[in-house]
Amino acid sequence: SVHGRFDRRSIGRIGRIVANSQNTARRVRKYYGRDAPVVYPPVDTARFHDAGDGGFWLSVNRLYPEKRIEVQLEAFRQMPGERLLIVGNCGSGDHSGEYARRLRAMLPPNASIESDLPEGRLIDYYGRCRGVISTAADEDFGMTAVEAMASGKPVIAVREGGYLESVVDGRTGVLIDCTPGALAGAIKAISEAPGRYKDACMAQAKKFDRS
Repeated sequence: SVHGRFDRRSIGRIGRIVANSQNTARRVRKYYGRDAPVVYPPVDTARFHDAGDGGFWLSVNRLYPEKRIEVQLEAFRQMPGERLLIVGNCGSGDHSGEYARRLRAMLPPNASIESDLPEGRLIDYYGRCRGVISTAADEDFGMTAVEAMASGKPVIAVREGGYLESVVDGRTGVLIDCTPGALAGAIKAISEAPGRYKDACMAQAKKFDRS
């Protein structure tokens, strides 16, 4: 395409490309034939804290189809005794608005969506949740996983994309296939003793600290 040729020509003039994860660096190598050193997005881990188990699961994402939030809703529909709080906004003038409306229409009674949260409240939710759920398709890196671990909370994430670089399966959370059944199984397993992940989570998050 014309855009593709323009894109490749522009890339040829760039002196250095830096990637935000090994996952992104592989894409740069595949599509542009360039090597890109990795600099992970820094997280100010000192701003996050563990405030205990508030009995709910947290999902932080933009309300876009590639986040596959409907998988989360179906899992919680199967688990009426668990609670899910989804935090995120949709875009304007694109396909996300319809997706967000569809999500709200299919919410089970034990799930809710909050938008336009001040940062302080989001940090409070991280601190009080039982764990964080991430189902985004081939996520570039996934800052929410690191923010969750900085709060001492385990992460249930799909076994793909940047989550393979941040979440230590079995130590700081669980990596799963993106199905409601797999997610429900991981929720049950972690809920038996969510606090046991705390120290490993905080130690892992330090690897991505802005220092």
